[in-house]
Amino acid sequence: MLPEPILKQSTRILYPSEYRAIRSHLNFKDQLILDGLLFSGTRGVEFCRFLENPGWYKPSRRAIDLPKGSVLKKKAKQAERTVLLSNAGVQAIETLISYRKQNPNELRPVSRQAWTETLTRAAGKAVVEGRLASLVGIAPKMTRKTWSSWLIATHSHREGSVSLSMGHDIRTMLRHYAGLGWPPEARQEIRQYTAGWGDE
Repeated sequence: MLPEPILKQSTRILYPSEYRAIRSHLNFKDQLILDGLLFSGTRGVEFCRFLENPGWYKPSRRAIDLPKGSVLKKKAKQAERTVLLSNAGVQAIETLISYRKQNPNELRPVSRQAWTETLTRAAGKAVVEGRLASLVGIAPKMTRKTWSSWLIATHSHREGSVSLSMGHDIRTMLRHYAGLGWPPEARQEIRQYTAGWGDE
């Protein structure tokens, strides 16, 4: 039986199984983008700027430094911030950077509309396969919201670090992403993806 979709502000919060189902219907380049967006938790604009500035990734610190000017959201609480990465995040970002070096013209920032269409198409195939309950809430913002939720589920004792890394106000973050009631098996899978976050 498929899990009931979790929605926050009309946007889907993915179970690990839903992430894998959608990912399985993306081409390799789009898988790299999905993984990079999810495991960094960056906003779409921030991620596009990072693609053009891979030097922002700091391997020795397992982090991405977003400098002043990279965060364009008007309501953003921080002008610049450090995005901490999990083991899965380090692997995703290093694979992305390596691929881009070898294929500089292939991995370009995509428009929000094009990315929405790509995700919806992949999710639609997963629904037909019976691996996804519905298309409700499938949108570009779901990767960031999913990552916030996963981090809060597994690192609630470090809520200050999570909010700083995500660029969220703590109260807003907890109101939207805490206490979603993940089933034990989903929580166990989430732990595998968030393991090593902040080099803990």
